[in-house]
Amino acid sequence: MTKKPFDPSSLQAFGNAAAGHDGVLSDPTGAVVVKPCTQAEISFYESIAASHPDLAQHLPTFMGTLSLSANQPSSTAEESDTITTADGAVERLHGKKLDTELHIVLGNITHGFKKPNVLDLKLGAQLWDDAAKPEKRARLDKVSAETTSGSLGFRIAGMRVYKGVPAPEVPEDLKEYAEADKEGGYWVYNKMYGRKFAEDINDGFESYIHGQGKEGKELERAREVLAFFLGEVKDITQVFESKESRMYSASILLVYEGDVEEYAKTKAKLRSAPPVEEEGDEEDLPQLAAVKMIDFAHATWTPGEGPDENALKGMRSTTTILKELLDKTEKDLDAAEAA
Repeated sequence: MTKKPFDPSSLQAFGNAAAGHDGVLSDPTGAVVVKPCTQAEISFYESIAASHPDLAQHLPTFMGTLSLSANQPSSTAEESDTITTADGAVERLHGKKLDTELHIVLGNITHGFKKPNVLDLKLGAQLWDDAAKPEKRARLDKVSAETTSGSLGFRIAGMRVYKGVPAPEVPEDLKEYAEADKEGGYWVYNKMYGRKFAEDINDGFESYIHGQGKEGKELERAREVLAFFLGEVKDITQVFESKESRMYSASILLVYEGDVEEYAKTKAKLRSAPPVEEEGDEEDLPQLAAVKMIDFAHATWTPGEGPDENALKGMRSTTTILKELLDKTEKDLDAAEAA
């Protein structure tokens, strides 16, 4: 790895995330995120390129590490590739800031979207690793038992849904779980939203995928996005079924263009774009939807122990729910077209 000076004063708070720890940053262009991390997470990302290249397309692009200290006017970036950067941020939803100078530099999954709708699904019924203290195990086991983490193997950890500018007021029955970002046009759902679902989580997915209603254009977008999500989650599941790993509290992140008019413009732009000839060209294109696995602070490879059924249960449940919602959306579309 090469080293070069890096000015942390150019970093700003990152705001397109749906869940996670505080202290996540982005550079002025927004193409990358810089987040506090553990050495275990860095080691996991480093092992992908070395030994698991079939996983790389399902994770954010790993660009290296960065040491950020409050006492340093500048820090040193250790790069495994170049750090290209992009814009924009608001505030992190929740989560304690990790007490570390160690940061990981990753490609920003929401880059290329105008109004990204983001859904963070935390995988696993068991949410703690072997290093967790008894009190933490007990606390997380209680969360799992009372939520879809236990029943489905995943829960909604956070959500951002574009509603239009200005964002309408959040209804009274949701105010405990969400707040309106009127200027940005979003409803921002906190981590407690996902904890209110014990078994049936369909309402959460409906709120995410039908953020701007269920009219013709919205239903058409929902069908396309759900079909894409379903294919990607199936692919991720298939890859991890062949791996021997344990990934406690890892997440699947689902993103799609939340502004239905912008979605249509982007789709037309992508249709008319020339074929991608060189690797990296696609990074400059706008996006309609994306699915990635994230959050590997408690991830390890476990040769001889078989696949991670704890995480795979959540992936398979997600696939089932996406398929059911896709089928329902197609029926709604058929009914709308027949009317």
